[in-house]
Amino acid sequence: MFRLINVSADHGRIKDDPRSRLCGPLPLFSWGAVSDIPCSKQSACRLQVKAGDNEWDSGWIKTNRQSLRYAGAPLSEGDPVRIRLVIRDDKGNISEPYEAVVYNAEVAWCADWIGLFKENKGETVYLRREFCVEKKVTSAVLYACGLGWQRISLNGEPLDGARLDPANTNYSVQCQYVTYPGIEKRLKTGANCLGAMLGSGWRRNKALDWGYTDGRIKDAGPVQLSAMLRLTYEDGATEWIYTDESWEAGRGANRESDIFNGEIYDARESAVGWDKPGFGGFEPAVRLDAPGGKMTPMLVPPIKESCVRKPVAFWRIGNKTVYDFGQNIAGVLRARLPGNMSAGQTLRLTHAEELDEDGSLFRAPLRSAANEDVYTAAGDGRDLKIWQPLFTYHGFRYAVTEGEICPEEIEAVELHTDLETHSFFRCGDALLTRIHEMCIATERANQHSILTDCPQRDERQGWMNDATVRFEETPYNFDIGRIFPKIVGDAVDEQDEDGAISDTAPYKFGSRPADPVCSAFIVAGLEAWMHTGNCDVLKEHYENYAAWENCLLAHSDGYIVNYSYSGDWAGPEYACAEGRHGKSARSEVTPGVFMGTGYSYFNCRALEKIAGILGKKYDEEKWRMTAEKIRCAMLEKWYDAENAKICTGSQACQSFALWLDLIPENDALKAAKRIHDELIDN
Repeated sequence: MFRLINVSADHGRIKDDPRSRLCGPLPLFSWGAVSDIPCSKQSACRLQVKAGDNEWDSGWIKTNRQSLRYAGAPLSEGDPVRIRLVIRDDKGNISEPYEAVVYNAEVAWCADWIGLFKENKGETVYLRREFCVEKKVTSAVLYACGLGWQRISLNGEPLDGARLDPANTNYSVQCQYVTYPGIEKRLKTGANCLGAMLGSGWRRNKALDWGYTDGRIKDAGPVQLSAMLRLTYEDGATEWIYTDESWEAGRGANRESDIFNGEIYDARESAVGWDKPGFGGFEPAVRLDAPGGKMTPMLVPPIKESCVRKPVAFWRIGNKTVYDFGQNIAGVLRARLPGNMSAGQTLRLTHAEELDEDGSLFRAPLRSAANEDVYTAAGDGRDLKIWQPLFTYHGFRYAVTEGEICPEEIEAVELHTDLETHSFFRCGDALLTRIHEMCIATERANQHSILTDCPQRDERQGWMNDATVRFEETPYNFDIGRIFPKIVGDAVDEQDEDGAISDTAPYKFGSRPADPVCSAFIVAGLEAWMHTGNCDVLKEHYENYAAWENCLLAHSDGYIVNYSYSGDWAGPEYACAEGRHGKSARSEVTPGVFMGTGYSYFNCRALEKIAGILGKKYDEEKWRMTAEKIRCAMLEKWYDAENAKICTGSQACQSFALWLDLIPENDALKAAKRIHDELIDN
């Protein structure tokens, strides 16, 4: 057997979903292969591309490199592009052809931003546009960016099953639009209607209140939509439909949504048929100021429904039912509603990760996040048969229902960015295998177009300090081909002129400059190169990586970083300092400036490697020398050679220094023994 697997376009795997097949006008294709012929290797490849009347054939190219850039005429906007790929091994065997269809998502943006004349904070906005089709349409592509989150429909039917689109970015720098190709089959001769529901998402929610009024959060603002529909007719004519004041705006049953507090659905307020032709009752939409960001295609995989879980147990407490779904997840509940609900009757769903001693939900870790969804019945034909919130998600294992519903009619739906791979890990130690499974479940529950720190409380940020030690794990377990370049871009979008990045990216709260341990976006760039061969993410952002390290050097005295916020964060309880409300997460046994200086050293070593990859010989030597100066400064300030002890000698100090290769090789075993001894002592 000899076949191609994991074919990618611009480092994004080609799947059966058109949303995962987006590429640029001159895409790079890459692939893997499997063979039952021992020790066989690729010796040549051939790529054929057809887009409309344009055809390109690379011919057989002798190479063992498993990637090839398309070199034909630039691919046109939105049209299907058919590819055919074959490779030959060093024994002359030719693989079965790999054939697929991709789409170019890039388009020149011409549409206005529109919304509701007077939008109340947190409410869902409904937008619609009727149009008439009188000729045969051969191609229809919609490009849409609804901020915070959108749900797009055509003639009353959702265009796809993705959730929480578009991806979270700093909207003042870039707005990512979603491409919906191939929708011509859904059009009808005569009247048609485009509909868009917009939830607050990351455009306006309770967390943004902390910085919205003083202007620190640049991407907060009104819920709004910009969209373009391109219709190509059989006679070759093209028609564009843009968002403008010809659209209509209103409200409906989905009343409010908040990523932290949850969603409110009131069926009594239903605007029946609002996204179908012939509806009346909305007001004219109004033009709104643009968020300010450049319009770019959303290339990361969408958030999708994953595993659906039935409760493994349930019990009653008073008039409430508590459900245990057996596993902490990020997602929502799906409820099959009773057919006899009366007008005004409510169903309340509340979520949490833990239980109190009496079997009720323990909600203290949620802080101010309500994590609660509410359905109010109309008592007539407007009621839904199945209700599942659209514009929120929760981190939970347990849930409580308040209202009449059968336990058999409740299930939990996991929601996360579609980064799954076929990788696995098993070993003879059941505990180690289970720990690995928990790591995977935790990572999966924090994938929502950014890689967050937690999915449950009033935070859910892309923390750059957490990610520094996490991004070396992620590529082994998930497809990072497009999410890592996005994360690098998110950090760069927040970078100041002095090179400072922010603690969170996209920035919602935290400090500027970020804690010195925030090397995550450098790690993400290197890992993307190592795991996918993506050198572009190093070329494009090399100066940004260097600027961040130069910022740290500017905040150093004698190569020792002079500030810290978090440092060695969330260690064992004995190692944590006292805070206002008991133990804090900040270490009292591992100085933050030691950790920060160590990451300054790490950055220099990483930059030395990147400069070498890019052929920047002068820079490579410069970063090597800078790293050595930092190492010498750290050893001079903190190293006790007689006892192989660095800084305070804590587990973190010793292990961090060994990982960085700071401690002289002859002392390494002695330094490691200190970790063992302290572990036993504690």
